[in-house]
Amino acid sequence: MGDWLKELTTTLKITNKSDSKQAFKVKCTRNDLFRIRPPSGILDFNASVEIQLFFKPTGSKPESDKHHVGIYHIPAPEGATAIGAWAEHYGPPQGEKRLKICFENN
Repeated sequence: MGDWLKELTTTLKITNKSDSKQAFKVKCTRNDLFRIRPPSGILDFNASVEIQLFFKPTGSKPESDKHHVGIYHIPAPEGATAIGAWAEHYGPPQGEKRLKICFENN
């Protein structure tokens, strides 16, 4: 996707295909290498959001297939914020998707 010695940005599009509002959160394996905006939110049925994923270089090439971005979702009660929905949730998320990050030579 680019030179791993420079900051890289990519966009992930998340769409709620369930029949209810969903709270989502996006996490990564290393906060010193990756920044995510927005890291959480609420999506109405059939709504989408674009997530920006930024890679911050550290001067050495990170190991491929060691890092991932995880996208998690749970049902969101009416009127809840994303933080509130996750704070009240017990157990595993309703859904989860992990995307491996590969660093290749140019």
